[in-house]
Amino acid sequence: MKDREIEAKFLVRNLELIEIKLKGMGAILLQPRTFEQNLRFDNAAQELSKSGQVLRLRRDIHNILTYKGVSTDDHGARSRVEIQTRVEDFEATRRLLEALGYSVVMTYEKYRREYAWNDTRISLDEMPYGRFVEIEAENSEQVQEVCQALSLDWEKRVFYSYVELFSLIQKKERLESENLSFEAFKDWQGNLAGYGIFSADE
Repeated sequence: MKDREIEAKFLVRNLELIEIKLKGMGAILLQPRTFEQNLRFDNAAQELSKSGQVLRLRRDIHNILTYKGVSTDDHGARSRVEIQTRVEDFEATRRLLEALGYSVVMTYEKYRREYAWNDTRISLDEMPYGRFVEIEAENSEQVQEVCQALSLDWEKRVFYSYVELFSLIQKKERLESENLSFEAFKDWQGNLAGYGIFSADE
């Protein structure tokens, strides 16, 4: 998975049951439930966003700087260049990016647990608008293998990134917040079915 991300994402109703299945399969816990703060950067012309690229600084149990390239389809999974590295000082890295002409265009939050199984990485994500399973592997076949082991419906995979999905919700429902936070969605009564996204564990 070095410098390339191949993944598929699924909306689920019962994240706890997915975790029970993972433990039963012998999956190894890599990261317990951890709160994430993500800062997404762009320049004044929004060149990264317009071209489908991502520059992100994340803080969870570590500080991680990430670049993601334009995504392509890999036999139904989402594939893109991903280069990331740990950084020691979150605020200093932010100032460095700002000195290079980038600024924070949005922040987003999630809770994430991570497991490893058969050279794949499975993330259990709690987003402000739903719960998701994200499967990352070295190829699409491995992603589909995990999907099958977890009894997830491959046809119901989510083709949007979390930020792309937020943008759709923001526009359609006229959310006032520019940031994807739990506070912004605390009173949200929406349904992702309205965006063609259905639970894959039904």
